[in-house]
Amino acid sequence: MKPLLVIAGEASGDLHGAEILKELRARRPALRIIGVGGGLMTPLLDRKLADVKDLGVVGFVEVLRHLPQLRRLFKLILDVAREEGVGTVLFIDYPGLNLRLAKAFRKAMPELRLHWYVCPQVWAWKAGRIPELGRTLDALYCLFDFEPALFQGLKVEALWVGNPLVEAVTPEVDRETFFRRAGLDPTRRLVALLPGSRRSELDRLLPPLVATVAGWDGPEVQWVLPVAPTLDPASLHLEGTPIRLVEDLGYAARAYADAALVCSGTATLETALLGTPFAIIYKLSPLTYLAARYFVRIPHFGLANVVAGTEVAPELLQGEVNPARLGRTLKDLLDPERAAAMRKDLAGIRARLGQPGAAGRVADHLAAYL
Repeated sequence: MKPLLVIAGEASGDLHGAEILKELRARRPALRIIGVGGGLMTPLLDRKLADVKDLGVVGFVEVLRHLPQLRRLFKLILDVAREEGVGTVLFIDYPGLNLRLAKAFRKAMPELRLHWYVCPQVWAWKAGRIPELGRTLDALYCLFDFEPALFQGLKVEALWVGNPLVEAVTPEVDRETFFRRAGLDPTRRLVALLPGSRRSELDRLLPPLVATVAGWDGPEVQWVLPVAPTLDPASLHLEGTPIRLVEDLGYAARAYADAALVCSGTATLETALLGTPFAIIYKLSPLTYLAARYFVRIPHFGLANVVAGTEVAPELLQGEVNPARLGRTLKDLLDPERAAAMRKDLAGIRARLGQPGAAGRVADHLAAYL
């Protein structure tokens, strides 16, 4: 049995990758697994090539600054695949690097099986990638039911496996335990702040969030910020603010919050599944934003709203991410009548994400080719 190479590029990919690798280990205990991952994937890898915390960049400008590092990793991955005699590659999201790798593998090692988990959002932008993915990949595992139809007639086998968040998103502890461990008062209202897991997101979103807290003139609340596994809490420099940091309790922090401000991405879908009223926030470099406005062809940029097909959660982008606007939005989310209506709307999102067991379905399909 030839080794498997797995490439994840960010915190969400590390989470998904770990679940798939656990299922694979149960089916193929002797399988040698090499890869790029984070703390969750690390114990499941026989050989680790790099960590996701070194790859968490977003936007055209940001990627340019990291090109030398990405090029070195690119070459290392190709060299190791040859050295180890890899037979199958599993790419997990992160299309900026992974699509280039897939095309390089298809050219240099055409005998490899190339599988991809989490269909790139070609329905939102870069529709030109559809035939590219169709020609390059052997299998594409889709999280949303509308995605396989995009690849009809192409070589790739596109499968809807359901969304792993349906089973993964659950509070780590009960409410009483969370408030005790976080050092918070369970009788007071709680607001969760999620500025993202990438350094570039933090640099743009954390300052306006901190300023919102400093200038807050609404009802009395307490503030919590769940720290992503890829981040060092000390690097956030929140000393002297009333924001309480919590580690390893990201779902509980949102589940027991009365409202949340959430960076656009997978975290918005997670928060929707937890049923907490929230607003979606995002801020890009000016150049990246101009490019995104040209390429993005869908009415909503928040993943939770894309799945819902309507704006369930308010979206604040670019200049709207300022203390005054964030404060007004947060007050609206804390209004009992508005919160009740939003919780009802959020309940409908879960039904559109399929049944539990996505990682197992991917492992079953993948194991048949190892």
